Amino acid sequence: MPDPETYPKKPRSTRKKWYAVIIVLVLIISSLGVLSLLHPESKSPDISVDTAPNYLKTGSNYTISLKANEPYKTLTIFWGDGNSTALNYTQETVSVSHMYDSPGIYYIYYIANFTSGPEEFNTYIPVYVESAGTGNRTAEGTLTILKSSISPVVANSNIYSNNTTIGMNISNAGNPSNSTFTIVNQTLYVYKNGGLNKTLSPGNNDTLTVNTGYYMLKLSTITGNKAGTNYTTYYYMDIPVNPAAKLYINTVNNSIVMDSLTPYANLNPQEAYTTFELEILGNIEETLVGNGSSGYFPEIAASLPSPHGKSYTFNISSKAKFSTGQPVTAYDVYYSLVMDLLLENKEPQTPGWLLAQYLLPGNYHSTDNYTNIKNAIAYNNSTQTVTLNFTAKLQPDTVFSILSSPGTFISSYSYLVQNGENLTLSPAGVRAFENSNKTYAMSGAISDGPYMILSSVPGEYITMVRNPFFIGNANNSVPTINSVTIDYISQYSSIYQDLRFNTSQLAIFPDTYPYTSYLTTVKPYNNSYNVSTIYDFNANVNKTILGKYTDQVNFPANLFSNITVREAFMEAYPGNNLTSAEALWKSFISNTTTSSRFHIDPSGKYNNKPLEIPIFAMPLVSGPNLSQFAANLKEMTNNSSSFSIVTEPVSFFNEYTYSGLNPMPIYETITAENMNLSAYYSYLGSTMNYTHAYNNGFSNYSFAASHMNQSIIMSQLNSNISSLVMNYNQTNLNKTKSLMNSLYLYINTSRSINTKLYLQNYITAGNGTFDSQGIVIFNRLSM
Repeated sequence: MPDPETYPKKPRSTRKKWYAVIIVLVLIISSLGVLSLLHPESKSPDISVDTAPNYLKTGSNYTISLKANEPYKTLTIFWGDGNSTALNYTQETVSVSHMYDSPGIYYIYYIANFTSGPEEFNTYIPVYVESAGTGNRTAEGTLTILKSSISPVVANSNIYSNNTTIGMNISNAGNPSNSTFTIVNQTLYVYKNGGLNKTLSPGNNDTLTVNTGYYMLKLSTITGNKAGTNYTTYYYMDIPVNPAAKLYINTVNNSIVMDSLTPYANLNPQEAYTTFELEILGNIEETLVGNGSSGYFPEIAASLPSPHGKSYTFNISSKAKFSTGQPVTAYDVYYSLVMDLLLENKEPQTPGWLLAQYLLPGNYHSTDNYTNIKNAIAYNNSTQTVTLNFTAKLQPDTVFSILSSPGTFISSYSYLVQNGENLTLSPAGVRAFENSNKTYAMSGAISDGPYMILSSVPGEYITMVRNPFFIGNANNSVPTINSVTIDYISQYSSIYQDLRFNTSQLAIFPDTYPYTSYLTTVKPYNNSYNVSTIYDFNANVNKTILGKYTDQVNFPANLFSNITVREAFMEAYPGNNLTSAEALWKSFISNTTTSSRFHIDPSGKYNNKPLEIPIFAMPLVSGPNLSQFAANLKEMTNNSSSFSIVTEPVSFFNEYTYSGLNPMPIYETITAENMNLSAYYSYLGSTMNYTHAYNNGFSNYSFAASHMNQSIIMSQLNSNISSLVMNYNQTNLNKTKSLMNSLYLYINTSRSINTKLYLQNYITAGNGTFDSQGIVIFNRLSM
């Protein structure tokens, strides 16, 4: 049979070969994947910090949360005070608590024992423990690292590398308040890896060289009395020496913590009158008019009105809302301003006089009755307007200055009523409210501003968060910072540690020794202004109260109502003109017509005895300048008088400065305006700086030269000082200088008397900063 017919074959495609290869590779890879799933790659055992605070007070529970990536046999946590806690594995995340009995700077670390063996981690958790207070028979030691031969392994920490020499200051916070007890001994015990390494004492070789290991420093402070009774307190400081160390810092994004020395006392928007209240109210409350770098602008008002004779009518913005979501009404504005007027007579002093002296006729202390208030302020809820009828024609800047001042915050009518400010708007109702003589302390306030209060513990902290109903405008924008907490810390050393650990991001610190030595590792925000109230002179001293605080008193209670006396005393301040001071004082005592009214003879004696005038100051202020001031005053009076320095705590000044019972003839208070202070901020874990926080979020709300119980400054001067504070530039500086050329200003206060306000211009620097003296403004005087 013939062979079968054949045809030329089509060449075989090489793709089939590659398909086969790919299929084989896929099968191999899949197999490897299955094997990988069956035998996963082993990870290094790890335990990380889930949460851990960096700050607390003694006697409080400290809780740390750790998270493991695989089971461990045991986990040991070393607390840094010589104690440790050992745990067996129970779950992936574990929380452990510990109580610190003594203040100090602790560095927690931990070691785990896994199946594969022990694992020591290089993570350290800094914990600053502040003292919650001691008894009146004990004293607390202080331990500070001043310098080191090698920089820390982690910036702003106590973690060092091998062979580092550390210079330390071993000291104490002072003797016990019970004067029968004194400090009898201080000893610093240095432990390395749990064993005693050496002992040190104050002033005796206060340096320490550290090498690889964990150092625990324990400072013992012993107090005792003559009977032989002793008490001991401890202060701890840990120093890990580990070049591979990592630091855990507990940071919260888009939030800041500010440390403050003095807690707020009263958040009543009509009664609050100190910086500590105003820094809060200035962020949660709005006024009809705001004051910024570009001048005055509307806040609760929809626009800035023009005058119609003595009247100004404000349209209330439809965008203004409280944090409850309710709109701000004309009646809310009306009721808030009426309360401001009616509370003017209360003690301690409220800021109501700022508005009352322009709205109420005659002596506004006695003319705040129903008829005068009804004539002064009117509202219309249907048109959402409020009209203010002043007793004289006022320039717009004057009106806007008044309505952007303390006391004129606009609050919710219903909130004020709920907190006791319940007024029946009738002649009898106003009279009853006045006669009740009550004050209305409030621990909170309803918000119509950028922030609202979230939570607070009086004396400890207050947290504010963004008000979701705040719209803002070009001059007062919506905050960029979600939350702000003010922690009230009693000691500068504690504030310093907060900044180092980034527990707080903002603080105010004196730029004086020894505080400057603390701040070598913390960045300053150098304020471009320093407007200062140097000394306040009291024109009507309460000598009964004064006698409770010093025996060195012999002067007329109204001595400083005389403007020549005030000028003489101010010229005697260090850095001024002592020759001029002597001439002014001589002119005062030689003018028998004037000096005889004060019972001061030509030799400068009062009631035939040498003058004895105490100068009051807080402990932090009573430095060399104050001593020199006293010496200059003695020389000014030809050494015939004495000037003792009386130091009192912050609480003393808070109690008496604005109460109307002021016992202090001359006094200086410690505020950001009257000391050479700078704002400092921490840069660990935070990208924002103080400038950003101030301009586009939280504001300290400093009133600079125009706050507290001082007289209303001329409106134009007040406006320019405010502009200068908010926006320091040569234009604003020149305006302020020109307005302060006059030393004597007479201002009518609508009380049928003249208030003499003495202003001295100390703005002399031309290099973009004020000099250290700032601006001097004296009290309002009733003469």
